[in-house]
Amino acid sequence: MPPQLNRNRKGREGEDRASAFLQACGYRVLGRNVRLPGGEIDAICLDGATLVIVEVKRRDSHAFGSALASVDARKRGRLRAVAADYAQIVAPDARIRFDVVTLEREGLRLHRNAF
Repeated sequence: MPPQLNRNRKGREGEDRASAFLQACGYRVLGRNVRLPGGEIDAICLDGATLVIVEVKRRDSHAFGSALASVDARKRGRLRAVAADYAQIVAPDARIRFDVVTLEREGLRLHRNAF
């Protein structure tokens, strides 16, 4: 399998696992891989009345740092902008939180209010 296809497959598998994990944590998954001008949101969820924008990051190795560290300032800024556009259209009065689900050798971990 070509490296890009293998990477895409691993990404999809990771997002599937993260979605099931979020549901097990009590989240209601409203959408996955939501594409908007300016970027993509891995998962949009409800945690009670809070709209949660979730970034999913998978790392099979720590050679390039941790999964959480890969959500750098540039990525956070892009997510904030895309989330603001989404909320303005769908839920202008919603309270928004940003969570990150990391998938590493140690397993899945939910980082609530990550940024």
